Amino acid sequence: MYGILTSPCPRSPLLRALPSPSARAFPRTLAFPARPLPRGFRLTPPRAAAEASASAAATALGGLLASPLSTLEAALRGLNFAPLRAPVAAAMSAAVRWLGVYREVLLVGVLLSWFPNIPWDRQPFSALRDLCDPFLALCREVMPPVFGRKLDLSPLVAFMAIDIIIMILRPQPRM
Repeated sequence: MYGILTSPCPRSPLLRALPSPSARAFPRTLAFPARPLPRGFRLTPPRAAAEASASAAATALGGLLASPLSTLEAALRGLNFAPLRAPVAAAMSAAVRWLGVYREVLLVGVLLSWFPNIPWDRQPFSALRDLCDPFLALCREVMPPVFGRKLDLSPLVAFMAIDIIIMILRPQPRM
């Protein structure tokens, strides 16, 4: 073992290299300090597939960085994240719904901006403008108006960004 994960205090682990037989040798493994796992987590032994992929990675990289990464990967695969699935799924679902509502509010704001006679200083139009304008201003930084500032394409960038975030957050069907 050429490298060991040690810590002077229990909160901040540091990687301290031990003397190696040659100056060009890389650390092969990491030894993690024994700490109690948080409540609801349990350590399970790594699967044979993880070990097979680790050995394939070690062969492909010539053993330079594969061993520390595969050890960390095996340790992370051994953790049980089942207690976190429900709260994370609920937060992602709430974010998707909030973004869907914001997309509809943004659509109303963009459509109303085509009418020049709307009093934007009165309610409810001022609230709609206060909700939409900060995000559209950010999108105008990405895509400035074209044709002498007559055609503003920033709503397209805004809708694309919201749709991409929704696609990332929406849970994928399992097969």
